[in-house]
Amino acid sequence: MFNTTVDTKFFGLLGKPLSQSAAPFMQNSVYQKLGIDALYVPLELEMDQLEPVVANLENFHYAGSGVTMPFKTQVHKYLDGLADSARFTEVVNTIVFENGRKIGYNTDGTGFVLSLKNQLRLSIPEHRYLLLGAGGAGTAIACALAMEGAKDIKSLCIARDYFCAETLFSRVDRHFPSVCTIGEMTEKSIASALEKYDVVIHATKVGMYPNADETLFDPGMLDPRHIVADVVYVPAETKLLREAAARGCTTLSGLWMNAYQAAEQMRLWLGVEPPIDYMFSHSLEYLRSQGKA
Repeated sequence: MFNTTVDTKFFGLLGKPLSQSAAPFMQNSVYQKLGIDALYVPLELEMDQLEPVVANLENFHYAGSGVTMPFKTQVHKYLDGLADSARFTEVVNTIVFENGRKIGYNTDGTGFVLSLKNQLRLSIPEHRYLLLGAGGAGTAIACALAMEGAKDIKSLCIARDYFCAETLFSRVDRHFPSVCTIGEMTEKSIASALEKYDVVIHATKVGMYPNADETLFDPGMLDPRHIVADVVYVPAETKLLREAAARGCTTLSGLWMNAYQAAEQMRLWLGVEPPIDYMFSHSLEYLRSQGKA
């Protein structure tokens, strides 16, 4: 049984809801495995609580924090600076304390790119990317792909959220001109884009537990040349990934992105090299125990 001490380093996860998150289980399992005196704590907040909580994290002995929905696009306002991973997007999922200052990072995009490179052995510049969804995760992924040399990213977004696609485009194009294009997401536009783009990245909440029987588009439009990656990791294998695999596609679970982004957080907070395979398998074990795998 873990026992905190006056030397324990606390890390938070700011968001709402958090009951579906496997992050506390995964992070704390790694701390225990590596013998690190640290504890990762989920902190559910309302939006009006965000600023005062961030301002007082150190006062409650927190050494850093993760950030998830709905605060990723808001928390940058309350920080002292942004690393490039967050500055390009103004989307923050990690707060690091550096010399008395709170610095925002984004490890979502980094984690996604690392999962493509390490799990699928993809050479990022050699592929074309269809990005479905233009929220915080989609924006972070688009910028991370561009930073790694991607030359062609197509972002599709539903009509009522089209301002998100425009925001994504402006942020990517400002730093990586001519890499990104945007469009409205319809069955027709997805079908048309699938003819040109070979890596399909699903970056919306569709298919997330408990609505695990949903898909954003008809997987029948996929063929074996497509690589299909999901950012949803609860369940670890979404209906989209199952249907894509049945059609001969290479697939990548969002649980790998989650493991790699968490590992990047640990490097930033603690300077350790986390065990990726252990993090993935332990998170999968947790989801199975919850009936959410």
